[in-house]
Amino acid sequence: MHSLEYSLIEKAKKGDQQALDEILVKEQKNIFNLMYQLTGVREEAEDLAQDTLLMAYRKIQDFRHEAGFRTWLSRIAINLFRQKYRRKPKHVSVCLEKIKVPADGSNPERLVIKRELQWCIIHSLQHHVPKKYRMALVLRDLHNFSYREISEILGWSLSKTKTRLHRARKIFRHHFINGKCKAFAKDYRCICEGILDL
Repeated sequence: MHSLEYSLIEKAKKGDQQALDEILVKEQKNIFNLMYQLTGVREEAEDLAQDTLLMAYRKIQDFRHEAGFRTWLSRIAINLFRQKYRRKPKHVSVCLEKIKVPADGSNPERLVIKRELQWCIIHSLQHHVPKKYRMALVLRDLHNFSYREISEILGWSLSKTKTRLHRARKIFRHHFINGKCKAFAKDYRCICEGILDL
């Protein structure tokens, strides 16, 4: 941990609101991205990210520097994600109309292709990778956490983390590369949605 971050955290733990705001604002985008990659729904990701930051405000005294601050914050986010999705219905339809495609004058076709690829990645994560594997995959391959940090965040042993990550990559590769989503209904709901035990 950088000395500046350490100093800000210590100030925050002593009640310095500005120091805490500075630390959390810096991490806000990472937490949102983590939640979006796990949920696939922007509004739910925003809610979970906000809940994570609020929980961090209340629990900053519990931070003991045993792990990095981002690891600690991600653990809070993952726990909130687990709580929310424990009883979530299995079927969630995806509406393509809600996907915003940025456009600039340079190459709009490329932007559309990129956005469609991003949608396919999120869809594959959401509907083809079970939650217990998806969490490890997102933390490692999209957020670059170490195996040890992932173990701390998820409360798993190091060997369990490595095993689940290996399986997650295999499942994701199988569905994403081998194209198991072969057809879409008229309402843009993939025929495979709702069949996976999340």
